[in-house]
Amino acid sequence: MARAIAARPASDQRNRAMLIAALFFAVVAAALVFVALQQRSDTRTSGSAAGTVDIVVAKSDVGANTVLTADMLELRAVQPDEALSGVYANVEQIVGLPSRFPLQAGEQVTGLKVGLSAVTDDKDLALVLPPGMRAVAVKVSEVTGVGGLLLPGNYVDVIAVFPNAAGSASSDNPADIKSVTLLQNVQVLSVAQEAQQPVPQASDGASAGGTYGQRPEDVERQPQAQSATLAVAPGDAQLLALVQETGGVIWLSLRAAGDQQIAPPSEANLLQFISPPALAP
Repeated sequence: MARAIAARPASDQRNRAMLIAALFFAVVAAALVFVALQQRSDTRTSGSAAGTVDIVVAKSDVGANTVLTADMLELRAVQPDEALSGVYANVEQIVGLPSRFPLQAGEQVTGLKVGLSAVTDDKDLALVLPPGMRAVAVKVSEVTGVGGLLLPGNYVDVIAVFPNAAGSASSDNPADIKSVTLLQNVQVLSVAQEAQQPVPQASDGASAGGTYGQRPEDVERQPQAQSATLAVAPGDAQLLALVQETGGVIWLSLRAAGDQQIAPPSEANLLQFISPPALAP
């Protein structure tokens, strides 16, 4: 009996030692798991930061034609596929330039949204032009300008009537005079001094094809107008200048609202419409 009683304390001590060892190893295992998870989290965070790019965004709402200052802008890290085309990566690049359109807080600032210098006139026709286009005036009359019914914002086809070799628009020989459709689906920016006004709107890279101008509510038709200003590509501006300087007469053909169909280029002269004389029997 005494031997059994003496053995109990030794057994209790072994159990206690095993319990302490188990607790120790559990703590060590938990610490190792924590360290592993922390390292994995740090790896993900550093990998995400390394894969981002810094872009310039508006720090707060900015109105159109506002000269940008450093406190209006800030850098933001985004994933590369979230950065818009033409976005700036340095605030100093655009400080002092004007905004072409209103900017919302957090909106990315791209080259399409800022100008080279401030525009002092909020009705400036330059604010109506889509990026990459040019404004060029053509000579019109009440007849060649759609009967004096043309309005800013209309779309037209541009037809050129070329004179004969003598420089006259009339000839006894119908073959001497030809007409050619030079341009199609061209936007009319102004008729005489009645012009479109800028549309206050935000824009991104996809808005180059958007609407930049709107017709004023108080616009009036100008039947006595001697010019119409069109929005054309740079090369087409040269073409229109050349036609007018060499004696060509410009006619504007009004398009139906929403009609954007482009027809194959065509040329016409009166011989196409004159029947040959009947042969004598």
